[in-house]
Amino acid sequence: MGALFINSSFVFAQNQQVRLSGNSLTLKSAFKQIEQQTKLFVDYNTQEVNDSQVIKQLPKENSVKNVLEQLLEGTNCSVSFSNGHIIISKKASAPSQVKKVTGVVKDERGEPVVGANIVEKGTTNGIITDMDGNFSLSVSASSILQVSYIGYLTQEIPVGNKNSFAIKLAEDSQGLDEVIVIGYGSVKKSDLTGSVSSVKTAELQQTPMTSIDQGLVGRASGVQVIQTSGMPGAVASIRVRGSSSLQGGNEPLYVIDGFPVYSGSGFGNTGGKTQMSGLSTVNPSDIESIEILKDAAATAIYGARAANGVVLITTKSGKKGRDVISFETSFGWSNVSKKIDVMKAQDYVKLVNEAYTNDGLDPYYSATDLAEIAKVGDGTDWQDEIYRTGLTQTYQLNFSGGDEKTQYSISGNYTNQKGIILDSDFKRYSIRLNFDRNIFSNFTVGTHATGTHTINNAVATDTGGEDGTVSGALRMNPALPIYEDELAGTYTQINVPGLLIPNPVGTAKERKFNNATSRLLGDMYMQWEIIPDLKVKIVAGADIMYHKVNRYTPVSIYQARGTASAHIGINKSINWLNENTVTWNKTFAEKHDLSVLGGFTMQQNNTEHALASSSDFVNDAMLYNNLGAGAVYNKPESNATQWNLMSYLARVNYSYDHRYLFSVNARIDGSSRFGSNNKYGFFPSASAAWRISEESFMESVKDLIPNLKLRASYGFTGNTEIGVYQSLATLDSYSYVIGDSQVTGFSPNRIPNPDLKWERTGQFDVGLDIGLWNNRLRITTDYYKKKTTDLLYDVAIPYTSGYQTMLKNIGSVENHGWELSIESDNITGRDFSWTTAFNVSLNRNKVLELGGEDYKEMSEGDGHLKTGAIRRLIVGKPIGIFYGYRFDGIFQNEEECKKQTSSASPIGVGLRRYKDLNGDGKVDATNDREILGDANPKFFGGMTNTFYYKGFELNVFLQYSVGNKIYNYNAMELETPTGGTNAYADLVNRWTPEHPSNVYPKASTNRNILVSDRFVEDGSYLKLKTLSLSYDFSKLKLKHIQGLRVYVTGQNLLTWTKYRGYDPEVSYKGASTLEAGEDYGGYPQARTFMVGLKLDIK
Repeated sequence: MGALFINSSFVFAQNQQVRLSGNSLTLKSAFKQIEQQTKLFVDYNTQEVNDSQVIKQLPKENSVKNVLEQLLEGTNCSVSFSNGHIIISKKASAPSQVKKVTGVVKDERGEPVVGANIVEKGTTNGIITDMDGNFSLSVSASSILQVSYIGYLTQEIPVGNKNSFAIKLAEDSQGLDEVIVIGYGSVKKSDLTGSVSSVKTAELQQTPMTSIDQGLVGRASGVQVIQTSGMPGAVASIRVRGSSSLQGGNEPLYVIDGFPVYSGSGFGNTGGKTQMSGLSTVNPSDIESIEILKDAAATAIYGARAANGVVLITTKSGKKGRDVISFETSFGWSNVSKKIDVMKAQDYVKLVNEAYTNDGLDPYYSATDLAEIAKVGDGTDWQDEIYRTGLTQTYQLNFSGGDEKTQYSISGNYTNQKGIILDSDFKRYSIRLNFDRNIFSNFTVGTHATGTHTINNAVATDTGGEDGTVSGALRMNPALPIYEDELAGTYTQINVPGLLIPNPVGTAKERKFNNATSRLLGDMYMQWEIIPDLKVKIVAGADIMYHKVNRYTPVSIYQARGTASAHIGINKSINWLNENTVTWNKTFAEKHDLSVLGGFTMQQNNTEHALASSSDFVNDAMLYNNLGAGAVYNKPESNATQWNLMSYLARVNYSYDHRYLFSVNARIDGSSRFGSNNKYGFFPSASAAWRISEESFMESVKDLIPNLKLRASYGFTGNTEIGVYQSLATLDSYSYVIGDSQVTGFSPNRIPNPDLKWERTGQFDVGLDIGLWNNRLRITTDYYKKKTTDLLYDVAIPYTSGYQTMLKNIGSVENHGWELSIESDNITGRDFSWTTAFNVSLNRNKVLELGGEDYKEMSEGDGHLKTGAIRRLIVGKPIGIFYGYRFDGIFQNEEECKKQTSSASPIGVGLRRYKDLNGDGKVDATNDREILGDANPKFFGGMTNTFYYKGFELNVFLQYSVGNKIYNYNAMELETPTGGTNAYADLVNRWTPEHPSNVYPKASTNRNILVSDRFVEDGSYLKLKTLSLSYDFSKLKLKHIQGLRVYVTGQNLLTWTKYRGYDPEVSYKGASTLEAGEDYGGYPQARTFMVGLKLDIK
């Protein structure tokens, strides 16, 4: 079968029809046209073939074999075909002695190279290696074997007296011919003029993940990925070169196999407190590569949606020449990586009674109570009660392969992840098909289709209140048991005046929050090469998503409220796409390469939303499955929205002699989201690159500096992420009573703004690509500066208008920074190799303008703390600064108290003291608050070291962030000894007359607390993010087994940080820029261990 397939491939290759065109065409130009039309590589030696020879008469359209024979007539050259290559060489004279040689071709890791070309140099005599890398060939004893394969350095080996050869091909580490995916096409890395970071399959498979955004953590320069929650299936926060918007989106645009989607597509107000990512519906095992487009040269082709960068995701497709069945499975277990040290029962009850007596009240616990509590010892460890060992299992089956006309890849996946908090889990079922078919030599059709269904059972965390499972476990009374009545299934709770904290175990186990998402993402395309060099491509696709949230809060965990509540929320989203592009590629006079792209695209999104809820259920038997059983019905909600985007795009790339590269991109976007006066926007960019290493004056140092390229770009992109209908006047339904009847009418709730338009970002970038010592050391560095204008923000307007605020384009923000990426092949021995990849990124953010104001207050505190704003937007300062009071120790005596005549917090011996910054004897919000820190890091990045030894591979990945600050809400609670909730264990050292602490205040039922630097902590960290050890059994040459790999992986193994919380990767409410770096009991990241197996069957 293999011989029959190879023979049919040869026949197909040499019978492809070609047609040459042009005046005064040289052989070199003719060969280029043949390559473009046949997708075959023409290989020849310029010492044997004079490719500058002008063709006197062009052959008529014919098979490629016949055309080449006519072109080479009289040159004493012959033509042969081998594995996608056309080989032109001098006709060989009869060999004086012929013998049979055999051998095997492997790569540096000892894996067989399938399909490598083995050619007797100067002849058409050749063969390709089989599935085990073996070959056998009859050659002249005086000949030289040429061994080549795409992606590897070609070797020439004299035959001499040897009959057997063990050949090891080295990878072409220069990688300049590596193809990089860009918007609406691809380009060789050597011809790239923009700033693009790539993450390949080999890097992704080192990280256990349920969502592909997790695979970007620390892998790409300029890309900050914060895993703000350890919730199974939860979203990560991604920033490409900083935050550019205040109220608009700051997440990048995601493009999956050419289809632009949004990470939150189809997710709306379904009543949940934890948003899941639309990307969690994409199976990470299906990913071939991820490219992150960062500068305007790379992103402008996506226009109004590209201000925050673009993430291009390419899924795996079939390869020509081999059919492979792949199976992969893994199993893992997870645990919380640390615990917060809080008081045990005996210390806690002492604190409670002390708080009451310090305030002149009777002790809360009587002597009888204390005697009973003494029997429980340390009491309930609520953290132990809510955390468990989480288990993860995945199964992946893939069929792939193809021939010259058809390539296919079909995969199925099942993932089941149980979280480390009780009753939290995530399941995904997915199936994917990629199919491409060459109907004719110039006409191709294909499809990408993915179907997924995910189920996520979430728990309430990061809620900003007392009902969060994690914050509740930290603050819950350790002297209480779990159940008030275990048989009845009722839970204990904290219920004191002004404070109700539900039982965290009950919250996790009984409070239901179920997300179910079904998604079908697919497209079909046709590509027609109308004439040589001119191609038309038409794509039509849809992203259909159905998302349902079921939520139920039983009475058993809120006895004090005496009611249960349920709701059901549904979102249905259909996103249609049509893209029509034309590309033209032409080479002139051998040194001039021109590529032109033009296109027209349309995209439409239709979303329907419905929400129904009720409360006051008699019992919890039906949960959310019978809303009619609730005695109280809440007003239902429903709506339907639509947005449209119509675009024209163009790109021109020009290269002179592959030394001087130029690119111009432009896109015109028309969006329904914006005002009638600003429906369309124009987003151009220009870039250039100089391949200095290709200059003649660099020849003498070619071995030292084989690659040196200088890049520069400038352009504009936009941001459309503001929601729908924001420019229009809208109405809300409103119920009122007339007489004895309730009637419904409408009232206006938004003032129109016909001038509303997109935020616009202009960006300058200059970069340098360097390869040293035969490209064993590869360096990429960029400096960028971008300015975003026309920021969207709700501004106050006169009350006489009838409205409070209006969304307008005001203000501007600047980001500038520097990125460095280094890759090195440290050791490349036969049995041992060591490679390193390192990246570091620095970004500085600054607010330039706020609509004429100097500052704006932000984040007004949660509903319980009432602590006021913890942030302020200030012109000249970064987005994300914390703003508040300076902690100044504890009032030690009455004299110190008398020095402050008034304060925003109570004044008294043993209470917190705050600095009087202006020295007027008063501490107030107007004069005594200042900048406390910045949530943005000074720099961040990652480093990977990979060691290979005789089939073993060890991968060590470190991630780091330096200089970012965190506002620790948990610490603010746990350092405030009111007696209502638990406290840090170290508060046994709180202020007392006998032990006057200057750090912890005295116990008091009054909340003596303000937003201050006491709770702004250093969030810098270094993580041993991933440690993976694998072994490849390919050397065993098992029958029908092409590859067998087993591995064990650990994730989040070690964290070095000064931060007192569970994890320094935190952000309240996930991806919000204005609330970054706030920790209020988020779901901790887990320490995970995985074992797995991957099997490839040929």
